[in-house]
Amino acid sequence: MHFFYKHIITSTLMSLAFSLFSLNAWSAVQIEQWHTKQGAKVMYVHAPQLPMLDIQVSFDAGSARDGQQWGLASMMTTLLGLQTKTHSEEELSDLINALGANVGGSIDRDMASYTLRTLTRESILKPALDLFHDSIVESTFDESIFERERNRVLVGLKQQQLMPSSIASNAFWAMLYGNHPYAHPVAGNVESVKALKLDAIQAFYNQYIVSKNALISIVGNVDKHQAQQIAENLLKGLPVGKVPAILEAPSSDKKGLSESQRHKVIEFDSTQTYFKQGQIGVKRGDPDYYALFLGNHLLGGSGFGSLLMEEVREKRGLVYGVSSGFAPMRQPGPWLVGLSTKNKSAMQAKKVVNQTIKAFMKGFDEKHLQAIKDNLVGGFPLRIDSNGKIIGYITMIGFYDLPLNYLEEFPKAISALSKQDVLDAWQRHMDLKSMKSIMVGKPE
Repeated sequence: MHFFYKHIITSTLMSLAFSLFSLNAWSAVQIEQWHTKQGAKVMYVHAPQLPMLDIQVSFDAGSARDGQQWGLASMMTTLLGLQTKTHSEEELSDLINALGANVGGSIDRDMASYTLRTLTRESILKPALDLFHDSIVESTFDESIFERERNRVLVGLKQQQLMPSSIASNAFWAMLYGNHPYAHPVAGNVESVKALKLDAIQAFYNQYIVSKNALISIVGNVDKHQAQQIAENLLKGLPVGKVPAILEAPSSDKKGLSESQRHKVIEFDSTQTYFKQGQIGVKRGDPDYYALFLGNHLLGGSGFGSLLMEEVREKRGLVYGVSSGFAPMRQPGPWLVGLSTKNKSAMQAKKVVNQTIKAFMKGFDEKHLQAIKDNLVGGFPLRIDSNGKIIGYITMIGFYDLPLNYLEEFPKAISALSKQDVLDAWQRHMDLKSMKSIMVGKPE
């Protein structure tokens, strides 16, 4: 057989096998949920294919809980687990490295999360779980470590003040959310971080790192009985505590804004102008999210297949890249379109973006929509083809109280949407006249 045709047949068979594997993996994601005796919610998926275990413990302790001490939650997340009552920072690091385990932390506006990845061999699993428990439950906050980490954060924040992309992002969130807890940067700013005190970090930990405020996600090669034992022991010793009050909903400010209130230019000595535009969108679980998500993929969320990329880059050459997306959270998150372009073409790029959005909300090519749908549904198994991806999804499902069959229903919901469904949802939620925008640079 000619090599060329043999190569095509082999590639096709490999692609088919991978697709079948992915679809099997998709159908095999069976999510189970329960609560520990101390009130923590547990999300569990049995994944025996590899001798690995991934755990993520998340708390409703994101930067939206900072109050007026911006950066408080972020700093607490940074310090948590660096030192415990029984192990110094160096000892803890050496013990984790010796086990070949990975421990980390992250934070966004809604949640603070801590992760463990380890082998499930008993000689490794038990000590890894013990160290992870100590990192969360027995953590201590040391003044010298605090000062070191604060100085490191301050260096990063000062660098951001010289980055027009960061300036634009922070200004956009502040402009969109005003006095709402989502408005300020997750890590705070230079002034707020300088003002942080160690006792405030300890108080934040005492209030929010409690069992009833915890979500434990478990994915890996442990059966349900093992997962139940792990969940019960993981936060043993934490106070039961309570769930924090629900965040208030942000104001959308859809009416009565002048052009100067909706559009802001921040002068910055740069050859490029950084542009962000959008509005407050929807929260997690909104029934219109599927239609909004699909429409956004067509408008600006699918790279070179999107309308914005076609109009702003391909037809006019104004940008290297342009994209848009929703960021739903516990309360409505933003919809945002972003790009950077030469100063002299900034206003033209903005004009083309708005023309494209306006035309899209009136109607679009149904064949293009179908191609986007096929791409999303056909590629969906790749979104859940690893333990790391699955744990991200089940954490989202658990934290935002989404249905346990979310992963199964998502591609079905996308497949069922019509062009009119998408248009109706966008016209209900999105309003070009109320969108706010930021330019950072020297737009002409």
